[in-house]
Amino acid sequence: MTTLNVAIAGYGTIGSGVAHVISQHGEHPDAKINLVGILEKDTQGVFVRSMFEQNPELFYENSEQLLEDKQVDVIVETIGGKDFARELITNALQRGKHVITANKDLIAVHGSELTKIARKNGRHLLFEAAVAGAIPVLRLLKDYLQVRDIQGIQGILNGTTNYILSEMESNDLSFEKALSQAQELGFAEADPTNDIKGFDARYKLVILTYLITGQWLTPEQITLEGIDHLELADFEYAERMGRHIKLVANLRLIEKGAQVYVLPLMIKKDDMLAKISGSTNAVTLSGKFSEDITLIGKGAGSLPTASAIVSDLNKVLRHPEPFPPPPTTEKLEIEPLENIRFRHTLRFEVRDHPGIFGHIGGIFERHSINIYALEQLPQYHRIGKEGEEIVIFTLTVQDCQEGLVLRALKEINQAEYMLKPVVLLREIV
Repeated sequence: MTTLNVAIAGYGTIGSGVAHVISQHGEHPDAKINLVGILEKDTQGVFVRSMFEQNPELFYENSEQLLEDKQVDVIVETIGGKDFARELITNALQRGKHVITANKDLIAVHGSELTKIARKNGRHLLFEAAVAGAIPVLRLLKDYLQVRDIQGIQGILNGTTNYILSEMESNDLSFEKALSQAQELGFAEADPTNDIKGFDARYKLVILTYLITGQWLTPEQITLEGIDHLELADFEYAERMGRHIKLVANLRLIEKGAQVYVLPLMIKKDDMLAKISGSTNAVTLSGKFSEDITLIGKGAGSLPTASAIVSDLNKVLRHPEPFPPPPTTEKLEIEPLENIRFRHTLRFEVRDHPGIFGHIGGIFERHSINIYALEQLPQYHRIGKEGEEIVIFTLTVQDCQEGLVLRALKEINQAEYMLKPVVLLREIV
């Protein structure tokens, strides 16, 4: 193809960024990308108003007008959400148009269905921008690495949570204060649930798992835990243990299937992911025949995401025929988290009471769990409403199966001296 005609559906932060990158892209001697249409119902929005005033002829009245426009080769979907975007993408593919999207929520939930529709109609459905923004991790997996050689992937896939964790650790901010600061800076939405509960990172891990294994998991198959239960005491103890706390998306292929989860993990300070601070994203790929490869960069924002979308546009320009799907793993059984071995660190908040350590130790002994380290944190002790001393301490146990620890904690959390359930942090062994 020498010319690629593009329409943008959704002219907000990302859509306007795509238009800007296209305008700055320049023309190659033998190829050109043209913006020929825009679908946006609110033409007075902050991102779209000037474009509408200068180029009203570019704007469609409705989605059907866009779909009927025969000059459009590719639709860039930056509307977001699942329902309307799913319908638009389905219709676009069925009418012979390529689609590029940054909609990770939609791809993670409906990717299996939409990729089949794309293949049936001989069209591209590309979503480089849906995972880690401008970091070319999907491109690397598709174009360069031998996917069958990949043994695992670990990633910091959400800049909001990484910013919050970095601020809690570096500046001794409470979770609430760090979140508020992230919202003020535009890293977090007014409703930050998708980020702080880990849903965003889980969507991205669904997509990465598909590219590596050829199989679409449902998001619910991936064990998930967010970061909103963490407190400053967790970071102080991690510091003394020579660890940082990060929300990590993890896929590890094993003989019987895969370990796959999104969890806050304690990571050794010399690990590459431990060094990633602020709103930066990072992905480490582990292979049988290659050293670990870590990609680092901005995972969100208008221009980084737009850059990834335009990269996909160039791919369509060079290769109009769709690529074959990734090789499929014969069987992908998800190992239950209860069977996975971690080194566990537990934070207790209790009413000061004689015999607490003995009681806890007895329960661990019955469950064949060995204690590795125990430390009180007197700086976090306080006096309760009834004048009783509230004690906080941490306890790290030798590596063991998650299920053993959960069964022990079920007993411990019922003890009358417990003020709240034990907070559990893990370290990969």
